Amino acid sequence: MISNNFRKLILLISLIAVTTSMMSQKLVTSIDSTSIFIGEEITYKLEIHSDTLAQIKFPESESFVPMEVLKTYDSDTIVSNEKYIVSKKYGLTNFDAASYILPKQKVVFGDTTLFSDSKKIEVKLVEVDTSKQGLYDIKPIFITNKEYDLFRYIPYLILLLIIVFLYIYRNKIFKSKKFQYEKSPYQKAKDEINLISKSGYTAAEGAKEYYSKLSFIIRNFLEIKVFDHSLESTTDELLYELKRIKSSGKLKLTSSTLNNLHQVLQTADLVKFAKYYPDEDIAKKDTEKVKITVDEINNILPEPTIEELKKDYEFHQKLLKQERSKRIKKAIIGFMGLLISTVLIASVLFGFTYVKDSILRNDNLILLETKNWVTTEYGAPGITVKTPEVLTRKLSDPNFKYLNSTNLSEFSFNNSDNLMQIYVSNTRFNDKIKPEDFQKYIDYTLDTIETMGLSNIVVKYENFTTANEAEGIRVYGSADFIDSNSGKIISGKYSILGFFTENEFKQLIIIHEDDIYLNEITDNVISSVELIKKQQK
Repeated sequence: MISNNFRKLILLISLIAVTTSMMSQKLVTSIDSTSIFIGEEITYKLEIHSDTLAQIKFPESESFVPMEVLKTYDSDTIVSNEKYIVSKKYGLTNFDAASYILPKQKVVFGDTTLFSDSKKIEVKLVEVDTSKQGLYDIKPIFITNKEYDLFRYIPYLILLLIIVFLYIYRNKIFKSKKFQYEKSPYQKAKDEINLISKSGYTAAEGAKEYYSKLSFIIRNFLEIKVFDHSLESTTDELLYELKRIKSSGKLKLTSSTLNNLHQVLQTADLVKFAKYYPDEDIAKKDTEKVKITVDEINNILPEPTIEELKKDYEFHQKLLKQERSKRIKKAIIGFMGLLISTVLIASVLFGFTYVKDSILRNDNLILLETKNWVTTEYGAPGITVKTPEVLTRKLSDPNFKYLNSTNLSEFSFNNSDNLMQIYVSNTRFNDKIKPEDFQKYIDYTLDTIETMGLSNIVVKYENFTTANEAEGIRVYGSADFIDSNSGKIISGKYSILGFFTENEFKQLIIIHEDDIYLNEITDNVISSVELIKKQQK
């Protein structure tokens, strides 16, 4: 029988063995923060300290709920003092403001299961102090560069419409019609008589209209070829004049011709004034009499002279020119309507000012729409800036010179009419620059641009941070300066970006007319600024 002392010894040895085994693996948990803003990443780290290596199974992403796993890092193993440290990191966050309990995490090390401690994590809203937030004027809406790349072709589109319009209507506008004589008065009269004969006659309803047409046909023929007051004369007056022409020998009219004419015109007067309705047979006979009368008079008319033919030709040429002028006027009116419609539609879509300046090829708009802006570093190291055209190095007599300093480099750009000037200046001082001297150097720059022709300068200050997080000072405002071309004082703007290092002063200066396109160029240039820092040795 085993004694109690032996049992106690065995139990003690077992406890020591288990404790030693548990102490050989230790799980250490760390987190870099327990209070974050919404969406901010924190790093959660699990470390196993052990005397030996074994297969390890770290927790999966699902076990970190309610936190979200942004990233899972690869596990890492370190050997130190004959001990092994195996670690694994997780990037965690949450997008809702609240207090969360990160549950215990289970790590399997060989046959042993280890648990971490739970963690309380506070997720807060992002705080914004509006009382300290600078307020600025609302900037005007500008068309983006991609849109400009499309809309810059508006003038060419209008030109294309003009070409298409002229091509479609080329025959009507430019093609000359061949000369064609109009029908002779005789032929016209014959055609009209045939037409009225085919139209039919109704005594009660159509007598007045029928005889009016019949009377007009013979009178119009006589008006053109015999007596030029035939249309406005009464029947008696017309016959009297024809008899006088016969007696004078100018025209050999027969008595039968005059009788036929008298009968027809007299019947027409009765129909018109006495409401007389001739029978259909009488109407047919009167029509035939008119036809015979026209034939007889045409046969005795003298042949036209060369002068008359020439006069007739010139008259028809004049008619053709008048007709062509009408066609050209219609084409011009149509084209102007198309042009105005195109401009109006484009103005509604893109703005009248932009369309007008596109058509007239405004120099400032052309500069803004320069296809390939140039990104260059000015200085070594210096300021990197994107401009419509590359800045030119000034080799001597720089504009921006300061006491106890050396002008390392200065670059400039002026557009065609000097209404936009861009400068980049790099200056090194002999001594370190003190923060209390920043204002002094900025004021000196303002004095310099004033000597360049600026007046009535309004000064505003604000802190400025570049795209690559370099901090500087921006000085800007309105000013007046003299137009070198006209000599007139015009309204303008200026911007100065100043960057101070230990003993260097780098600055970008832009002076320009107050113009919508130059304003946008300035905004684009300033937004592109980056400060190149010296590489640490």
